[in-house]
Amino acid sequence: MKYVDVHAHLNEEIFDKDRDEILKTCEEKGIFVINCSGDKKGNKKSLDLLKSSNVKICMGIYPTKTAEISDDEFFKEIDFIKKNIEKISGIGEVGLDFHWIKDKEKQERQIERFKEIIWLANKNKLPLNVHSRKAEKETIEILSKNAKVPVVMHCFGGSLNLASEGIKNGFHFSIPPIVIRSGSFKALVRKVPIQQLLSETDSPYLGPDRERNDPTNIPLVIKQIAETKKIDFDTVQKQIIKNAQKVFNI
Repeated sequence: MKYVDVHAHLNEEIFDKDRDEILKTCEEKGIFVINCSGDKKGNKKSLDLLKSSNVKICMGIYPTKTAEISDDEFFKEIDFIKKNIEKISGIGEVGLDFHWIKDKEKQERQIERFKEIIWLANKNKLPLNVHSRKAEKETIEILSKNAKVPVVMHCFGGSLNLASEGIKNGFHFSIPPIVIRSGSFKALVRKVPIQQLLSETDSPYLGPDRERNDPTNIPLVIKQIAETKKIDFDTVQKQIIKNAQKVFNI
């Protein structure tokens, strides 16, 4: 393992035509991938990715889904995750999203269901791969009070003061390739200690350009972290692998 992508979505349809080619390239380049899914279809489909020796998976219920689905649908999906608990390396993508969900009642539903999901992660001693769009304050508060497992703040868009709260609580922050063209992500990289940084792609989103993103872009993330923190590439590369191994037990 030379690199690690702790948050990709290779289960999505956009990869149906060349998924195997991407995974083969990742294997050749020493890129380990942790795939995240967030709904019934995605969770089932992600199981097929385990045929690749360089892939582990997280299963979850995406926050916009938790706001909309019925109790019956929610707990059926929780049961599916429980049935496959031995096959997964984390719970995610989960969290809160107040960008797309603005209705207060639905936001409260997200919060209650997020707490249920945290309980599941705690019970099974699995790390949480967390989305927190426009709800960073609430997400960090809930995790600080309830999470007893490692927390990865995926694509964190909150203030540096909020990031500091996460850092104090030992949370990790995963950095996507968009850091190459984002001043706010560079500021986050400068803020977070190297021991709490991880690399991700959020494939097929958040690439170094406007094209489809995939895990082969992970070396670009390491390069940008090294340049931003003024640390040599090899040191960053090795430390991020070490961090990922600690969080995800890989």
